[in-house]
Amino acid sequence: MSLRTYEIVGNEYKVGYRKQEAWGWKIALAFFFGDVGAGTFFISAFYDFMPGMIFGWILTTFFKPAALFMHLGQPLRFWRAIVNVKTAWISRGIVGAILFTGFGFLHMVNLKWAVFGPGVGSIVFFLAMAGTFIVMIYLGYVLSHSPSLPLWNTGLMPLISIVYGLMGGVTMTLLFGVNSFLADDPAALHFLKTAELVLIVVTFISILSMIHGAAYKSSTGMATVLQLLFGEYRKWFLGYVILIGIIGAGLLAMTGSVSVFVLLLVAVAELIGDFGLKMVLFKSALYAPPLSHSTI
Repeated sequence: MSLRTYEIVGNEYKVGYRKQEAWGWKIALAFFFGDVGAGTFFISAFYDFMPGMIFGWILTTFFKPAALFMHLGQPLRFWRAIVNVKTAWISRGIVGAILFTGFGFLHMVNLKWAVFGPGVGSIVFFLAMAGTFIVMIYLGYVLSHSPSLPLWNTGLMPLISIVYGLMGGVTMTLLFGVNSFLADDPAALHFLKTAELVLIVVTFISILSMIHGAAYKSSTGMATVLQLLFGEYRKWFLGYVILIGIIGAGLLAMTGSVSVFVLLLVAVAELIGDFGLKMVLFKSALYAPPLSHSTI
């Protein structure tokens, strides 16, 4: 790691770190809706829990595109994002969203009215779940393929992305299902409560590993981490992501309570942490100086 450090600069004509400004709160909101929606559908589908599937499908199919279109400078050209499936994770993510939207809907229709035979129904279910998985994980791959941004450029990003999607899905399924199908299935309730705690722990370890790796990758990574721990994004990262989204949610989940009020608090805490992490990932990421002083 280079020992030379610089200031964070804006558009000044001087050497320094520059912030990533292409993605902001609108795209963070889009990915947030997509992850929570896809995760809720994914978990609910294993239990044939229709309310959870409908909720997740609506979040991903309608709320995510609405936030995404607010972000796009030229909304009518959105179709161009799908033409590079072989090389771009953005395009692969759109393909996954199409699979999820179409086959997820067909799966719910089949679950309600049995319009397909067992063979076709299994194929529809598989394609819906494949699309759901892509929606949850592809943000991580998009960010990890960004070598100029040390905070993003790590193999942990796909793991963090999928874990947050699954954690949101488990939490929302618990919240919506505790007084319906889970009331008659204590084994499923115990499994989901345990999975929620495990995912919270994995999330915490993954985030610590992410910032540790970024800090020791380069001086740019260290400058980014300092913003998260001591700088202008400290409230978002330490307050919302760590204190509320992980510690608060974890302590509430550890009570083992199945009251709707406690489950609602867990869900709110986790969702705050999820959106908070997306915001700090986008707002705090720094580019290395395009030019550097000689170290000779």
